[in-house]
Amino acid sequence: MRKKLSAVFGIIFAMLAFTALPAMANVLTAATATADCSGYTLTVNASHLTVGIQYTIDYSFTLSCGGTVKTVPGTITFTAAGATATKTVTVNWPGGALNANCTVTGTATLTNSGSTLPIVINGASSASLTCGGTGCPATIGFWKNTAKHPFPDSVQQNGLTIGGVTYSASDLLFILNRNGGNAVAILGKQLVGALLNLAAGGKHNTTADGAIQTAEALLQANNLNLKTSFVAPATSLGQALLVPAGILNNYNNGDFHTCSDGSGLTLGN
Repeated sequence: MRKKLSAVFGIIFAMLAFTALPAMANVLTAATATADCSGYTLTVNASHLTVGIQYTIDYSFTLSCGGTVKTVPGTITFTAAGATATKTVTVNWPGGALNANCTVTGTATLTNSGSTLPIVINGASSASLTCGGTGCPATIGFWKNTAKHPFPDSVQQNGLTIGGVTYSASDLLFILNRNGGNAVAILGKQLVGALLNLAAGGKHNTTADGAIQTAEALLQANNLNLKTSFVAPATSLGQALLVPAGILNNYNNGDFHTCSDGSGLTLGN
């Protein structure tokens, strides 16, 4: 009798343990985003999907900007073509580029199952975006004159990381003064000038922000160093480098000639 009871209890416990296991159906496996003052790019991975079924991912970002909290929602809808899916969206912030320093967090949910993940933003659980500048961008000639216009204190102390390479303040001054028929040098001057303007509290411009991202991506993808690399302007890579250089040249001239060069910037000591 005891053996029979033990067997029965064993079956019951096994059934309870089985039903307690989580069902591996339509779950999120990752949610990552890159965010800047202009907007964000979100990539979400899902697995254990059923082919032919339509799925919905609801996500939201929370922007905490100068004491104001704003929720930015979004939705991705797709029909599964396989057991796994990767979906990416690129969206501008509603109302235009951010004009205050903001902290960003977010979550994504696969509504079919309720599977929810925090969004990893710029490699972390939250991202701090410096978007509060109101100063007018200045030319590279302005920044070459370090005696009159010293680099921002943060740049003097830590330099700038550009395209995956960290340059000291003296490196940046060298790049600003680099000459020659060299697409890297032409881009380097304007890129450094733009980043100095932003570090000094210069206003953001969506077109310029995009040019900075493009320039840094080209530098990193081609392993280019702003101090030492040479690319002939006539080559296809050279032409690609000159496109953001031209945009940043206009940005560095009073935000496309819309304000007085250098006004409102915070200079170093």
